[in-house]
Amino acid sequence: MARVLVFLATRNEAGNVTSLLPAIRERVPDADVLVVDDESNDGTVDAIRSLGLPRVTVIQRRAGLGLGTAHVFALLHAMHHDYDAIVTMDADLSHDPADIPVLLAALDAGADLCVGSRYMAGGTCDYVGWRRFLSVAGNAAYRRVLGLPLHEFTTSLRAFRVSRLRSLDVGRLISNGYSFFTTTMAEAAMHGFAIAEVPIHFHKRGYGVSKIPPFEIFRAMRNLVRLRRRMRDAAAVLGDAKSCMPCAACDVPYSFVGDGAGSGVCVSCGARGP
Repeated sequence: MARVLVFLATRNEAGNVTSLLPAIRERVPDADVLVVDDESNDGTVDAIRSLGLPRVTVIQRRAGLGLGTAHVFALLHAMHHDYDAIVTMDADLSHDPADIPVLLAALDAGADLCVGSRYMAGGTCDYVGWRRFLSVAGNAAYRRVLGLPLHEFTTSLRAFRVSRLRSLDVGRLISNGYSFFTTTMAEAAMHGFAIAEVPIHFHKRGYGVSKIPPFEIFRAMRNLVRLRRRMRDAAAVLGDAKSCMPCAACDVPYSFVGDGAGSGVCVSCGARGP
């Protein structure tokens, strides 16, 4: 892949980014890095800038816009700037930058989307106890209910072929919290993406605390039901794509996800219209 963008969403990850970003630069020295920070109060942005690394862009948003919209912003950013591939990953050291070249190799081999999988053969995960049970059971439920032959639906370690992203209705990807990840998998499958998996080791987070809210399991169950209905009716609804437009509030030229008539939301500043 000629032009690669690596994306991180941050919220109070100062203790992790100072080791993660140099490791990314070592593994993919020619890649650009985009960090979307949602008003960290621990010095995350200052820590990133103190590294002085080239080709690292930091976008600062207000708190509360959500992880899903940060990822949608990154996908729009990659399309607007004509990247060939975008790799998304966590900023808490749970994902190993050494896996980035493996994901990109899968795109070179023909995949449109490659997911780093904890639960396929060869994959491992440091979760223990109740959290491991929920993660394993959740991914198994998505596999069974959605009927997709995959083992991983919920991790953010992914590589996308940007030219294929243009076929998606990005408005469909805007969802609360971690539901973005499962929604993206379902939408990609419905749009005929060639999806691959590669085994990864998912590590315990480095510094800081998890951002997963305690009620996320209930949100995930509701999202699973919604996605099953959408996949069942996919033939009738795939043609209702929304457009991406400049945001009048923050002047980002590609961040307002709407219907072409001014109705929608900006994934950069949160402004809504009309």
